[in-house]
Amino acid sequence: MRFILFVGASNTLAESEIEAQIKGAVLRQPNLYVFESENESTATNLASRLGSSIKLAIEMVGVAPVPTSLADLIKAKNFSITSLDGFKDSPQINQEIKDLLQKGRFILPKEQFGLSPVLLKKHKIDEFFVDQKSEEVWQTIWIHDFEHWIKKDRHMPFANAKAGILPPKIARSMVNLVPIGPIGRLLVDPFCGSGRVLIEALELGFLVGGADILADQVRETKANLDSLGFEGRLEVLDATHLSDKFHDVDAIVTEPFLGKPNLRPDQIRYLVPGLQKLYLGCLKNWLSVLKPGGFVVMVFPSFDDGKHIYKTSSVIDGKLELSYNLLKRDILYSRPNADVRREIVVLQKK
Repeated sequence: MRFILFVGASNTLAESEIEAQIKGAVLRQPNLYVFESENESTATNLASRLGSSIKLAIEMVGVAPVPTSLADLIKAKNFSITSLDGFKDSPQINQEIKDLLQKGRFILPKEQFGLSPVLLKKHKIDEFFVDQKSEEVWQTIWIHDFEHWIKKDRHMPFANAKAGILPPKIARSMVNLVPIGPIGRLLVDPFCGSGRVLIEALELGFLVGGADILADQVRETKANLDSLGFEGRLEVLDATHLSDKFHDVDAIVTEPFLGKPNLRPDQIRYLVPGLQKLYLGCLKNWLSVLKPGGFVVMVFPSFDDGKHIYKTSSVIDGKLELSYNLLKRDILYSRPNADVRREIVVLQKK
């Protein structure tokens, strides 16, 4: 069975996340992937675990992309057809089907992605995608739980979307860059902050541990985990001394301290060496924390002072190459108008 997965245009981790989690997925057009799965349930479960996923459609095998065939598929009062190979043709296709049915109401898509998950949930709508050239028809079967994602972003006991912390979907995508199954595996965030990475790891099925040098941050993490009925081992601890409390860890996923915000351009070159010293100390210590073959998924900030771009990830180019295999780098993410760009790097302990 074949499926189309629609991913969020703002999630720049989507390509790497899908590569790690869906074997054989092929990018069909921007933000749209095609993959095969043995059944609808497996495909839906897979889509629901991704941070980048928005909705999923299944191929209607044997159905021709013509109005008469599409009209036979429509059961709901409302319907919507989006043409993947000629978006401008969508209004005409919808009208032809309406004329055939002589009942119901069509809702025109505003973009190639079709209708928004909010609209699909609010109204009972049969949504289809057609490709005239390939003679394919696809029907939407799943949309992401946007209400749950909004809750985790804005309505936790400690949630501040303006504080520069990772959005939940980006945190989920980072966890999914760990290329191992979660069951029975221990994932640790040494800079746990308010617990966003840990929440996403727990929802995927990992065992988790968290640490932060600030006791208030650890309390915030605990409150957020408690609000969702989750538990994890939490410690007030310097990330460069993680080995004091944690061992036999399968994966470390973290956004570390990125420096003080709103720095003047002339201050950046003084900040970077200090951050690199911190990150080097962490990565050296984590070698005694991780199991052989364990993974690190870590954010490294990148700064631009107008004259020079400072990439703190250069700290991994050197002696650390003797201890870690570099699996991925240059996965970039930044909030709109952010002063700091985040580069996500995936390492594996040798």
